[in-house]
Amino acid sequence: MRDLLANPVLTRELFGRIRGRNAWLILTGYLTIIGAITLLIYAVFANSASMNDPNTARSIGKAIFFTVMTAALVQVCFLSPSLTAGAIVGEKERQTYDLLLASLLSPVQIVTGKLVSAIAFALLLIMASLPIAGLALIFGGVTAQEVLIGVVGLLVTAVSYAAIGLFWSTVMRSTLGATVMAQGTVIAILLLVPFLFFVISLLIDAFDGQPTPLYVYTMGTFLCLHPFIALGITAGALETGGNPWLWEVPSSAGNLTVPGTWLVYSVIAVMIAVVCLWLAIRGVQPDEAAG
Repeated sequence: MRDLLANPVLTRELFGRIRGRNAWLILTGYLTIIGAITLLIYAVFANSASMNDPNTARSIGKAIFFTVMTAALVQVCFLSPSLTAGAIVGEKERQTYDLLLASLLSPVQIVTGKLVSAIAFALLLIMASLPIAGLALIFGGVTAQEVLIGVVGLLVTAVSYAAIGLFWSTVMRSTLGATVMAQGTVIAILLLVPFLFFVISLLIDAFDGQPTPLYVYTMGTFLCLHPFIALGITAGALETGGNPWLWEVPSSAGNLTVPGTWLVYSVIAVMIAVVCLWLAIRGVQPDEAAG
């Protein structure tokens, strides 16, 4: 941990992000939007039903929580890869890449410094929105367990998508190209996963009768690539009193015990981050600058 904090790349990137005007504009705008939506939700429920009704209070709490978590997940999905897309290729455009490689820093230190600085800023946005999400605990309808799972989902999404942006930053030759490819990868995941799931399920007639165990495990894992679907299914299960760790899923061979979708998604997200970081470290090599 001490070596990580002493990383000069991390220190420079953190100071550059926090001291810049864009950081405070993004933070202010993000919290303003979240706060306005939260106030609107409260106003709608307050005018439509009696605030003395416990069900109304719980509905307000759930609406506030899911609104804040959804907004935070959207910003994590699209902001995290943008923060790292220009991390390496930007050094090349500023003609400081050769100097960076000529320093005593290893490729691992360079890549981790760039990644952690981007994650730190994304974490700042996540933590800034938690007090608003915490209002849901006051109204009721949401448990601390749901809040914790939501935060874990946001963190692993930020890490994996930032790693995707960092990978494209080592592959592309311009910041614009890296940003386009990083954002395109995120959009492809968000759009193609539900589309392919629906098409494949139709082709094999999975919606007729009980699904096979092979279908449950393979397509269930495939669906867990999608953060909104994986965390949304978990939220629905917890709302009905389900176990957050292990679920019983019916199949043609009887009930199957499967891990919660948020757990599967977290493992997949960490694996994607590790692979992308490994590829990024391989892409940051001294012989690349000589070419």
